[in-house]
Amino acid sequence: MIKIYSIVHSVLIFLLLTGFLAPQASALMVRKSIEELTSQADSILIGKVEKIESQWNKEKTLIYTYVTISVSQYTKTPASAEQYQEIIVKVRGGEVGDIGLKVSDTPQFREGEEVFLFLKMDNLPLFSVTGLFQGKYTIEEGRVKNRILGLDVPFGSFISQIKGILEKAKRSQ
Repeated sequence: MIKIYSIVHSVLIFLLLTGFLAPQASALMVRKSIEELTSQADSILIGKVEKIESQWNKEKTLIYTYVTISVSQYTKTPASAEQYQEIIVKVRGGEVGDIGLKVSDTPQFREGEEVFLFLKMDNLPLFSVTGLFQGKYTIEEGRVKNRILGLDVPFGSFISQIKGILEKAKRSQ
């Protein structure tokens, strides 16, 4: 009887532990193509990161980082929005004082960084990144890079590809 109790007890502990760990370990993101990012984005733009500021939400349960982007060029603009010279991108995670929140799959930004972004409209001029880290690229030395995806292509061919996708979508409507 004690042996059966011990086995049942061990199995229950195992199930309990794996039940708690499974949601954290099961985070999986499906890779989006450039076509998918382009069609799902409300806005596609090039800009420079001017300011990064993290703060608590109203309930003090989550930290969000607000990234101010000075826009230099729009490739796609939402029909219902004007072309703002400055926008704010909201991402989950960040540091406030001694407390930090790290969220996997969120894009990381650096002040002064030139970026190419696929964005979803929230509350203008507030946006979120389409496809999380997949929708944020760094522009360096005439190349568009996303280190997480292992992408490093010439800027001209990248923008031509996106403009081609937008033209094709426009013709099919």
